[in-house]
Amino acid sequence: MTYAKKPDQTYIFPPVSDTSEPEALHKPFSWLVEALRHDADALRSSKTKNYCLGIQTCLELIHATDLASGIYADPAQPPLLSVTARERLMLFAIDACSDLAEQAAADIERRNAKHLKERR
Repeated sequence: MTYAKKPDQTYIFPPVSDTSEPEALHKPFSWLVEALRHDADALRSSKTKNYCLGIQTCLELIHATDLASGIYADPAQPPLLSVTARERLMLFAIDACSDLAEQAAADIERRNAKHLKERR
């Protein structure tokens, strides 16, 4: 849907109506049940699962590209990923792993400090 622009370049959106809209096909997704969607530990686990599945997908694509470009290469078929796309996915996987490690380190530090404080 295209919206008209005012001369000052701000968008003019259609007015909000009181009539019901048809239900959208896209539904927001969460690994968590509604009751846990504000629980910090549950959210951390959900984010970790998302990161891990993303990293897994990146590495599977890179692996498939490497296999297809090695001794099994078919000159008639282009590689699954370009060199640039392969590099971007690898860098994403590295960055995501680094982020997960930093989050885990902060969580460990918080838990250790809490434990030491409780022992006093």
